[in-house]
Amino acid sequence: MPDAQHFTGIRQIRVITDDFTSATDALPAFAQRGWPTRVVLGESPAAPPLPEVWSTDTDSRALDDATAASRVATWAQRWRDADLLVKQFDSTLRGPVACEVMAAWRASGRRKLLVAPAFPAAGRTTVNGEVRVDGVPVSETAFSRDPHTPVRVSSLPGLFAAAGQQLHVARDAAEAIHLLDRVDAVVVDASTEADLEKLVFAASPRRDLLWAGSTGLLRALALALPERQHAVPAWKGAQRPGIVVGSFNPRSRAQLRHAESPGALVWATPDELGASDALTAELVEQVCDAVLAGRCDGLAVTGGETAKHIARRLQAFEIAVLREVEPGIPLCLMRTPQGEIPLVTKAGGFGDDNVFEHCLQSLRGEI
Repeated sequence: MPDAQHFTGIRQIRVITDDFTSATDALPAFAQRGWPTRVVLGESPAAPPLPEVWSTDTDSRALDDATAASRVATWAQRWRDADLLVKQFDSTLRGPVACEVMAAWRASGRRKLLVAPAFPAAGRTTVNGEVRVDGVPVSETAFSRDPHTPVRVSSLPGLFAAAGQQLHVARDAAEAIHLLDRVDAVVVDASTEADLEKLVFAASPRRDLLWAGSTGLLRALALALPERQHAVPAWKGAQRPGIVVGSFNPRSRAQLRHAESPGALVWATPDELGASDALTAELVEQVCDAVLAGRCDGLAVTGGETAKHIARRLQAFEIAVLREVEPGIPLCLMRTPQGEIPLVTKAGGFGDDNVFEHCLQSLRGEI
């Protein structure tokens, strides 16, 4: 594990993400180290006097390159004075990854770019700069058939070359540090959590970096921070939790078939109809009607678009992240005018077969 001494003096940490589930799954590792966390919805508030970790969702994963880059640059400029600034991107390279990272780098004022896309706990590794899912290049997996943002390229250097930036490949942490003394932008291979922890340990003395990567990198960064004594907000476990499946990822659909929880409400878009904005809107309306009527008081939601629209429909003004249910799957408190609602958000491809059972147990406060 990295030595927390390397990150002493860090107070404000900011994470820019491209969708709602990423904004929530960016934070549980920090919360579990005792750091207060917040998903910023809307304009950024003034920085607090106490150390905090904030994330925001630019809602840009499905946008064209120019619009996505503009949104990211706005937040990178706004948060350029953060002690630690991270541009998070999807661990399977969905969305305009290269142009967003480049926009954040330019606007941040940082001299160097360090890219670490691996999330080994979720089966995502990086080999020779190529992202793999369970050992298979990501462009050859189900993510190549994503209905909104199909993945066509597995190579980070290839993606960045198309955006006009050479990205040098480092085989490990030691080579990454050596390269950063000679070049401006480096992507680092990693196959284990320990690989990422070594990278953070080696690079943490540098304060001129824009860090870019997935939840795996954020977990390693959190471990390198000193623990803080922050009281976890008191909350009431759900009595009538529900499962919401808005993702069309085949893994989420298989997980729903394994879910067996008497009394739990279930909403899901029909498999056979495919993805559409109208179906998502209908699903969100059904879920929110149940919450507002008191028939549901906790939600496990898969699909970033679905979760985002539920939060908006319920007029959520703040989301605090409490801890992880499973790697990359956070338990949150969503604060709305109607009160606090426990919320678990999950990217479509994350979790084991029993993930929804674990989500419901977490929502009830049983684990």
